Amino acid sequence: MSAKKATSNDPLRDIPYYLRAFQHYIGWRLYLFFALTLFAVIAEGFGLLMLLPLLASLDGAAEDPTGVAGQIQNGLAALGLADSFVAVLLIIMGAFLLKGALLIGANAYKAYLRAQLLREIKGRLFDCYTRMQYRHYVGHSTGHFINVINGQVNGLLNSFTALVQLLSHLINAVVYTATAMLVAWRFGLLAAVAGVVILLLFKRLNVYVRDLSRCNPARPASSPSC
Repeated sequence: MSAKKATSNDPLRDIPYYLRAFQHYIGWRLYLFFALTLFAVIAEGFGLLMLLPLLASLDGAAEDPTGVAGQIQNGLAALGLADSFVAVLLIIMGAFLLKGALLIGANAYKAYLRAQLLREIKGRLFDCYTRMQYRHYVGHSTGHFINVINGQVNGLLNSFTALVQLLSHLINAVVYTATAMLVAWRFGLLAAVAGVVILLLFKRLNVYVRDLSRCNPARPASSPSC
């Protein structure tokens, strides 16, 4: 379980490294979770966009809707559903039901991947322990091996959960921003710029916290590592 490459001090640059590390144990099945999350967010975005022609009709505007709302209205008219509120509501309800089903499937699959990762890691640890030399075993305390089996493995599983949650949130942010730009590109651009600024601020904060966590308090204050 030793890392083949030391992680950098940049949390964003570390994401591909951790993805490759987890992919080494559970394979390409890892990316199916992100695909399910992406389709769920797209379904939700489609449901939100379907509200535009419905709201335009309820507003009682004399002119025809333009932009994305007009395109959706034209699509509904081509299907013969432009004047059917019930059909539009059913489409919206179906989109959100699909989103819920995909999210349930994604969360269930994430739990399955976590269990597979746990089985793979502990299986490899057990194989290593069976081949361990007796001299190495007696040279370490029992607590050391218990910490590796429980504490370190649990930390690895928690990092896996945090990574997939982070990437799923990034997928949500990208799709929601794209949806906002379709509706009102100025608002979407403002949201994208604000998101990038916040991301950069949290990135600097994360680097600062990493530097503090790696600082050895036993060294003198003049040590360059602190």
